[in-house]
This record gives sequence, structure tokens and C-alpha cells, in this order.
Amino acid sequence: MISVLYVLYDDNCGFCSQCAAWLRRQPQAVTIETVPHSQAFAVGLFPGLQKLPAAELVVIDDRGGIYIGDNAWLMTIWALRAWRPWAARFATPELKPMARSLFELLSTSRHGLSFLLGLKGDAEIAQAVRRAAPPDEVKRCGDGACGLDHAHA
Repeated sequence: MISVLYVLYDDNCGFCSQCAAWLRRQPQAVTIETVPHSQAFAVGLFPGLQKLPAAELVVIDDRGGIYIGDNAWLMTIWALRAWRPWAARFATPELKPMARSLFELLSTSRHGLSFLLGLKGDAEIAQAVRRAAPPDEVKRCGDGACGLDHAHA
């Protein structure tokens, strides 16, 4: 029985980063670990990761199963308590082509959606924090313990 799914996502994509955050907040039937595809430790966790398509959603289960594209999307929603019945519906022969089209549309439009919605990727936010210079001058309290001006307190 599968007990953990590792969802590899594009942390340079704001839409993907928001989806990963949403997944972490959902009640899960199977534990979901979101892993930024670009991080070096992901390659250490999953040898051969470089050979998998970074442009696609990739899900790896704790038994070694690898799911790409629409199968990855289906496995991800299958792991969520509230979405598990939808995964079963979308996996049927009648609905899987529609699900495949929907997931493909999301995958190919994710950067455009990020731009339109003003979403920043986790990697982009981390880079901005690293680039941000500390303030030139920090006000000190009388005892030097803080940078707040207590004149108006």
C-alpha cells in the first residue's frame, strides 16, 4: 500500500508553488511531500531525476512508482481525502481524455497563469530575499536591544 507521494513541482513557477502550498494544507488520505524539482537534494532523493521532464508534474510513490503528466495529477488528487472520488471519476475511460486535456492545459499555461495572477515562485522569492540588502542604519533603543523608535509609544 502506498503511504507517501513525493510531488515534484517547478519552484520557479508561481502557479506551481501556490499549488504545492495548497496541497500541504489539504486533508490527506496518503501523505504528500512536495519537493521543489530544482533543488539539489531532490536529485539525491531520486537518482535519475534529471532524466524526468521538468516541464511536467512528476509524482513518485514510496514504492518506486513514477507518474508523469495526467497520471501524476490523478495520483495527487487521489491522495487528498476530499478529491479521491474525483480521481476515480477522472480515471475512467470516458473522462480520462478530458482530464488529460485539462491537466495539459494547466501544465502548458502555468507560467502565463503565474504572470496574469502575479504569483511568484518559491525560488524567485528566495532569490529576492537573498538579494535584499540589510538596512543601512538601524535605530537602536537606549539599551541597544531593538530598532524601534519608542518616542511615540
